[in-house]
Amino acid sequence: MKERVTKKKVAAQMYEKGMNVATIAELLKSEPSYIANVLIEQGYVPNYMDLYTSTGPQNDHAALLAGVLRFRDLDSARSSVAKLEQLHAQFVANKDRRGIHQCQVLALVGKNRAEGIGKLAEARVFTDWLLLHIKPAEAEAAVKGAAT
Repeated sequence: MKERVTKKKVAAQMYEKGMNVATIAELLKSEPSYIANVLIEQGYVPNYMDLYTSTGPQNDHAALLAGVLRFRDLDSARSSVAKLEQLHAQFVANKDRRGIHQCQVLALVGKNRAEGIGKLAEARVFTDWLLLHIKPAEAEAAVKGAAT
């Protein structure tokens, strides 16, 4: 029985032959982020990055936050933000500015990715958290005002 040829296998073969992500995406009529993620899943580190790709943790803080970002539904988004809040509190207690920043970046990525696929309620969960942690006093008043 012949092995089935998938788009993922073809993308990997093309990459191994030296083609870049954009060219592969064009030839396979796919989004570059899809091709990049396919390659990442297979252990490659393509020279491509956008909002929808991740080549893995880049520092110790990112490693702590790996897997936190979820927005399948509102409960998933809320759970992500709860984990984010827990880690953020640890970073604040340790006066770890890099960790605090990493939490803010992850919340922004969650907001943007959720919005990008039309999950506006889930995106709002990340937005609200981010607003509270960028300018706490002003944002808290704005969020309370929006909730009434």
